[in-house]
Amino acid sequence: MHRKLLSCFQSIAVPYIALDDTDSVKGMCTTFLLTEVIRSFPELDVIGYPRLVRLNPNIPWKTRGNAALSVFLGKGMGNRLKIGEIGGREIYSYEKGRDYGDVGEIFNTVVSLVEKWAVFDDEKTNPGVVVSRRKPSQSFYWKAVRSPVSLEDAISELESTGALYKGFKNKRGLIGATASLSWRPRKRTYELIAYRYREKWGKPREIDEKSVVEMDRKFPETFDNYDYRNRYIAISPHTPCPILYGIRAVSPYNLENAHRTVKGEKEERWMIFLSNQGTDDNMVRKKIRDIRGYESVIVRGTVEREPETIEGGHVIFSISDGTGIVDCAAYEPTKEFRDVVRELIKGDVVELYGGVRSEPFTLNIEKMRVLHLENRMVKIHNPRCPKCGKRMKSTGRDGYYRCRNCGIKVKGGEEMEELKRGIKEGWYEVPVCARRHLATPLKIMPLL
Repeated sequence: MHRKLLSCFQSIAVPYIALDDTDSVKGMCTTFLLTEVIRSFPELDVIGYPRLVRLNPNIPWKTRGNAALSVFLGKGMGNRLKIGEIGGREIYSYEKGRDYGDVGEIFNTVVSLVEKWAVFDDEKTNPGVVVSRRKPSQSFYWKAVRSPVSLEDAISELESTGALYKGFKNKRGLIGATASLSWRPRKRTYELIAYRYREKWGKPREIDEKSVVEMDRKFPETFDNYDYRNRYIAISPHTPCPILYGIRAVSPYNLENAHRTVKGEKEERWMIFLSNQGTDDNMVRKKIRDIRGYESVIVRGTVEREPETIEGGHVIFSISDGTGIVDCAAYEPTKEFRDVVRELIKGDVVELYGGVRSEPFTLNIEKMRVLHLENRMVKIHNPRCPKCGKRMKSTGRDGYYRCRNCGIKVKGGEEMEELKRGIKEGWYEVPVCARRHLATPLKIMPLL
């Protein structure tokens, strides 16, 4: 039934509510604020799923998670599906809905909620609120997830739909809010987010590690739950925000069961969101000459400069595709992925997925597909003396060798073998602990 819940959005005339840029490294979370919006309208039903839309991860002025949120509220009709609980009240998603309620009243209530909860004393927090009966052009989403977008462009979109909107401070949150409403999923995933009781905010989270491992193994449709090599619980944030944990999956059906498998601190509420996380929506295939800063790109090339480890443990190399050369990096947080990168040699052909850093201009690798491994012969022994059979000594010049016993001098003749490589052709990715929100894990590639 969840497919019906996804497909009905194009024709529903219900109020669309969107929020962005209310969180901070100091606390809060825009997803929590959206649950407050839902809680504040008990007379309205959720149509489809609430949406959690990640935007361009390379934008330097983004907030912590760079997530924009939206929900469609009205009077529910047709089939329904449980998608959450807030304060003991079960929340259902309806496959259809009709218009209900005063849009101006809804807008004023949402604005007051933002004024209550947003972290305004953080200079990077610049909230935006949108309430509309019409959706912006889907082209706006693709711009916002792949490149920098101006506030003027967002306001132009909102004006064209007749939306009610309000921006705070520099109003940049209107960009994300508009993008969230304009998203029409080509690929989709889901996330169940559990939230803490207010008195627990800012305190260490109590999550049983063994139960997270059990959940990860029991529900294979979930992903990015646990990093086994680095013993890292990936479902839980490390900021003083209201979130206890979030479980991501390619299907919503078993998310509540997966949630019930995790042991530890009791949640105050939980909600399932439809999301673009794990879809690679931000990636664009490009030639090296066309790469620009703040983009996420897929680029194919031949290793030009072999990997070297620099200060900080970062591994740097370069590739060429005939149109240009670009430096590529596996930074220290990518852990064991750097060992894979170190195995590359000049002449290998690779396809890289990553974000472009402007200064220094570098491709930050998230995934790598090795398309061709260059054959390289390496010396394993000096040649033997043709007279006495003993190993000869290199003269250090022009490839000549001299026998210490006989004095015979020869050029070449070394014993060679093919370089043994620590990698094979195929896919490699950064570990779960280093995964970005939009990056598609190899595990779910065939499922999207």
